[in-house]
Parts: sequence; structure tokens; C-alpha cells
Amino acid sequence: MIGGMNVQKRQMLQQIINQHALGAVIFWKPDELVLTLGYLPQWGLSFLVYTSDHAPVLFVPELEPEDILPRNIEIRKFPWGNINCADPWKDLFSQIKDLIGEKGLNNYPVSFIKNIGGTAPCRMSGEQPHLPYDLIEQLFVVSDSGFKDVTNDLLQLYLYKNEEDVRCLKLVHEVAAMAIQTFYDNLKVGNSEAIIASAIEAEVQNMTGKNGVQFAKAWPLIQSGVNAAFGGRYNRTTGRTLNNSEMVMLEMSICVNGYWADITRTGQTSEVSEYQKKIFDTVFEAQQLAISMMKPGVEMGAVDAAARDHITKSGFGHLYNHALGHHVGFRYHDPGPVLSPGSTGVLEEGMLLTVEPGIYGMEINGGVRIEDNVLITANGCLVLSDYPKGLNI
Repeated sequence: MIGGMNVQKRQMLQQIINQHALGAVIFWKPDELVLTLGYLPQWGLSFLVYTSDHAPVLFVPELEPEDILPRNIEIRKFPWGNINCADPWKDLFSQIKDLIGEKGLNNYPVSFIKNIGGTAPCRMSGEQPHLPYDLIEQLFVVSDSGFKDVTNDLLQLYLYKNEEDVRCLKLVHEVAAMAIQTFYDNLKVGNSEAIIASAIEAEVQNMTGKNGVQFAKAWPLIQSGVNAAFGGRYNRTTGRTLNNSEMVMLEMSICVNGYWADITRTGQTSEVSEYQKKIFDTVFEAQQLAISMMKPGVEMGAVDAAARDHITKSGFGHLYNHALGHHVGFRYHDPGPVLSPGSTGVLEEGMLLTVEPGIYGMEINGGVRIEDNVLITANGCLVLSDYPKGLNI
């Protein structure tokens, strides 16, 4: 690590800065701080100012826990949470402006991703404190040269997971493996969807403090029997009780130390009908066909088409109503081109995408989806969620 940042990320940022003659790039969303520093903030109010001199400064509120702060980077505090400070945000903006001036970068514009929504939660995920209403306007003027919009280039940072990211993502998937096993272990007649979800949440939470896990949370959404018919439109857990011979679908987002996985499994309470098995097998085959195609240079639309065509030829095409997959890792849904009909995006080494075909509907009295997270490697791909995915394990 150099300056609190992985060398590969540093090089990518420097290329953007050089290309657009920027003085600094500013990050504050929790997923941006994980992406750049591997740091998941407690309050979600930390600001990274990455200056063109390779000496970034991280501004954190006074109440931020010391033990979670990244190492090897300069940290400055601003008085958010200090009851004796009337306007902590004025202090922060002044400090950032002073930093730009100290480094002689006032003749160069700053940049950042202006959107303040669509972000992953911080550690304080029950509530992230409000950012100031004029945040964007204040950041526009921290440099005398103003703001330059290079959003598209900055969003490209989400698309590529480097070696350090992959190490962290593998840890997420190790925890997720235990959550998936808990799902299958609780597929018992008489259990409710809520009971299964709570067992999974507890299993993940209990990993905190073990094997390098500082923060672990899962959002398991369980749909059983006919409830799964709506699994292509939305996912939610209810108090419905599981019955004999029905399929149950788990849609799970899971976050470990700020990195995310997105996994779906469909299991059964007891032996299901041959028709239900056919639906499950069709989804499984479509997913495996898509994964077998994934390597650098392949168009995303072609991967989607392979899975979609298989489901259509099996007679269920009208019951498959969403894209095949999306980027994942720094968020539950990372920005970027998706695996969808007609997508012209091209797979590249370092991308991590979900592959999640599904069949749902009232006419089949339920739904099936299988979802895995697939890392594009130099010569092919690696399934990070490579654990059982049968109706029964």
C-alpha cells in the first residue's frame, strides 16, 4: 500500500488526473472509500481528497472510530459531532480549500461524482447522517479553477477489481458460503420465511471478529411457494409458513468489510414435482451455459442471449423478465454495463458480474433463480460463489 491506497488504484486515478489536468479528485460515498482505500466508514461522512501529488488526505468526523481508519495516509479531522461547533461543514470545506491552496493546485479544477444518491450504506447502516444540502455547490469552489466533470471516467473505477479487491471479495464469499448452508439447513416445513431469514442474518453477524471479519451483515430475502412467483419483480420476506413439496428462493446481498456479494439459491422443503424440477434444471442449464462463455473480449449481450435462448427453447421465455446480470463488489449493484439483451459492453479482466437467470409466474405457482458472482480472469473466469446450488444439499 502506498499513501493508504493500493498501487493499482493509485495508477488508475493518476491516469484520470493526468488526462484531464485535474488538481484533485474527491470521494465521500462509502463505496468510493472502499474502492479507493479499502475503508468502510462508520458514519458515512468521511471525505478523501486525492491530490495530483500522490499525497491524499482523508478528512473524517471527530466521532469516527480510530481503529477502523486506514493506515499510511494523512488523516485530518473536522468537528462534526462536536456540540461546540455551530457549523462543522463550513470547517470541512475550509480545510479542503486550504489543502488545495497549500499544495499550489488552485489553478487546476477538482472533480467528483456529483450524484449523492445510489450508494452503499456505511457501518452505521440504520441511518447515515445527512450531508449538507449544498454539498455539491460547496465542493465546486474548493479550487479557484472550479469543477470539471469526468464522471464517466471515475465510474470506470468500479468495473475492475484488483488483486487486493479479489482477496477481500473471496472473504465475503467465504462468509456467504456459511449463509447459504444455513438457508438449506432451515428449509423445513413449518418454518416461516422470516425464521429462515433471521437464521441467515445471525450466522453472518456472528462472523464479526473472526478470520479477519470486522463488519458483516446480510440482507436475506426469502420467497416460498407462490410468493416466489413475484421473484422477477421484487424480493421480500414475509411470515408465510413453508409447506411440503415447494421450492423456496433466497435472494441475498451480503457485505463484509465493505465488499459485497449478491447470491441467489433455490431449494426445496421436500421432493418437488417433475415439472418443478424441469423449471429448476432449465434455469441451472441456462446459467451454466452463460458462465461457460465468459472471458475477456466476449460481448455481454451475447452472454445474455445464450441463457435467454435456452430458457425460451425450453418453453419458459415469457416467464424470464429481467437482465442476466450486473457488476457487483463495491456495492450490491455496481454501476456499469450489464448482461442484458442487446448490450454492447465487452467483458474485461478484473470485472465481477452476477449471472442470475430466472423463471417466475403464477402459472407455475412459484419461481426459480440461481445467481453466482463471476470474476473475469486473463483467460476465462472464476466463480467466486462456487458452492452447492441444488434443490437439496
